[in-house]
Amino acid sequence: MKMYDCSTPSCSNEELARLIQEGDPQAASQLLSQNEGYLTKLATTYAKQLSQPSLMEDLKQEGALALLEAAQRFDPSRGTKLLTYATSAIETAMQDFAAQSSCPLSFPAERYQQLRQVAFLCAAHEQETEDELLAAIQKKLSVSALVAKRMLEEYRTFFHTESLGDRVFDVSYGGDPAKAYDRFMRRTLLLQRMEEVLNPRELNLVRNYLGLDQADGRGMTFQELAIRLNYNGPSGAEKAYKSAIRKLKQQLNGGAYGQWIAMQKVIRKAVREVCVNPR
Repeated sequence: MKMYDCSTPSCSNEELARLIQEGDPQAASQLLSQNEGYLTKLATTYAKQLSQPSLMEDLKQEGALALLEAAQRFDPSRGTKLLTYATSAIETAMQDFAAQSSCPLSFPAERYQQLRQVAFLCAAHEQETEDELLAAIQKKLSVSALVAKRMLEEYRTFFHTESLGDRVFDVSYGGDPAKAYDRFMRRTLLLQRMEEVLNPRELNLVRNYLGLDQADGRGMTFQELAIRLNYNGPSGAEKAYKSAIRKLKQQLNGGAYGQWIAMQKVIRKAVREVCVNPR
């Protein structure tokens, strides 16, 4: 397969996503490189909110993983930009990591950092064979083939959970019943809040674009929505969708959903306090 030269800034995020899906080994690195500023900005915001600046690099890495995973699924025919599509996945990954970081894991910090590197390499080399992935782990972490294999097995044991990202409406969460219930509650209350805030036409637009009523979760394109819901072309449907999302975000913290989110914040704060000051 012929690869296109994307070594210049002229390559858009959307072009790089296509090359990643085609197996271009350089496209993933360039996508992360040209969006590093955006990832840094988001990571800095969440680190400040948590008053934990030491988490910034980890948050950036979580965001990078989510961006690469979103690029693998990106479909340009839906009429949106890659970052528009990926931002919810990136933000959710950072939020989930921040919540999970409230208490430290039970193995050494140095080992944890190594496994995060393995996670990054797994995403970056997703299209390659396991032997090629193991070779990349050996090179990046300067370890033997045996150690690389053990680290990959350890990563899959502790960290191999499905990325939620833009699949915020999915119930499954890596086999963890508590997290599955948490995601189920978020989904249920978020759908309820959407019905409270959006008018019927806006609700129909958002649900159809996100594919919430489809068994396969596949949403409609703005072109399809313009025809079905009588908008003034794809751009009119996209403009209406973005307006509905802004409206939802502005009023998101009300109702039962807002109360539940506030309760989760209180619980996480209490957990952090227990972790910092154990009895």
